[in-house]
Amino acid sequence: MADAKVDFYGHHSIEETRLVYRRLALALRDDPTRREAALADMIRELNGPSDELRKFKFSLPDFLRRVLTPPEVEQFAAGTASRRGHNGRLKMVLPRVSDEFSLDPQFLNSVLYLDDGPRVPVAGRFFTIGSCFARNITQFLVARGCNAQTYELAEDLNSPISNAFLFDLLRQPAAVRLDTLLVWLRRIFPEAEGDGLQRVAEMQLQTIERLAAQIRDADCVIMTLGNVVDFFRDDVAATRPLMEKIFPKFVAMAASGDLGPNANAAVRMTKQGATLRLATHQETCEAIAYCIAGIRSVSAAPIVVTLSPVPVDSVLGLRGVSKSAIEVDCTSKSRLRSALDEITPALRAEHGPIHYFPSFEIVRWIAPMLHIPAFGLDDAATRHVSAPILSTVCGLFLDQFVRWGPDAPMSQAAAAADQD
Repeated sequence: MADAKVDFYGHHSIEETRLVYRRLALALRDDPTRREAALADMIRELNGPSDELRKFKFSLPDFLRRVLTPPEVEQFAAGTASRRGHNGRLKMVLPRVSDEFSLDPQFLNSVLYLDDGPRVPVAGRFFTIGSCFARNITQFLVARGCNAQTYELAEDLNSPISNAFLFDLLRQPAAVRLDTLLVWLRRIFPEAEGDGLQRVAEMQLQTIERLAAQIRDADCVIMTLGNVVDFFRDDVAATRPLMEKIFPKFVAMAASGDLGPNANAAVRMTKQGATLRLATHQETCEAIAYCIAGIRSVSAAPIVVTLSPVPVDSVLGLRGVSKSAIEVDCTSKSRLRSALDEITPALRAEHGPIHYFPSFEIVRWIAPMLHIPAFGLDDAATRHVSAPILSTVCGLFLDQFVRWGPDAPMSQAAAAADQD
């Protein structure tokens, strides 16, 4: 009985509407002499009255694109153009046919909302902050001739909780920044000498000042949210504001190389009263709001927010009910996405242009429908998005999402460079 196989879908007929593309593939294989008639039959069926067709996108599957001739592909496109144009506007309807899913920009435009991109001057400067995914976007922009820089954070450091602490410092005077850093360095590294603490605090202060300058010079800021696994103070009530509860992982990990072994950062924080846990939904909303406010304190440029599809690495020592890294990653990404969706209208009302680019949805929801793995195709790494998918995401951002124009606002730095 253990080896019994269950045919879950054996009762489905090959004549079902959603199998229309596969029927054409079978017809081309079984009787090549009817090629023209078989293609015409498929186009006729796709233009029929079936209610199920309302959930089609009329996007030619890759397995047919490989066997049809260019004129036949054009015949399909012309024969389904009106229905494709209509159904391409039905983004609130999940496509019915898995065969239609692809990395083709036309298909992606039919299932994703890409009409809310930032306005960027042709010679504008991009600045990205976040995980390796932010670095990948920067690398692509530079390869395409754009002016782009990145402030890369390790994936495990790239939570909006840690970033909230970092971005909140951007809003503070330099003296307050330095005092805040010293307070936390003394707590996390109590054995360190005064001169060493002062030196490390000043180094971190310079890093924050460089970050502020890079954001200030940008015409578009791209912030990638990673996960909501972070360290919190265990001596502060859960009802207190977020900034009172944060145990700044940024300070501990950034300073460990100078004041102690890197591997001891988590242990040090735990010994000094930190608890590793998932941020709540409300804490995540607060953290995102702090990040946006920090960017806005130094720049009026449009902000693009993305959610990194890269999964969490390790959650050893996490407090809570989840028992595996995969479960934690699901909870973390879901919490981030729902919090961002909830808080974005208020953030736009307060801070102006804020845009969401659905890179996460492409990698985690569309890519699983494809015939290549979403991760690890190139190097077997479970946390590296496969190159064809990554290239599509970046290309879609640059070619479809960004609104280029000479009338777009330009940063002072870019305007000065344009005059030189």
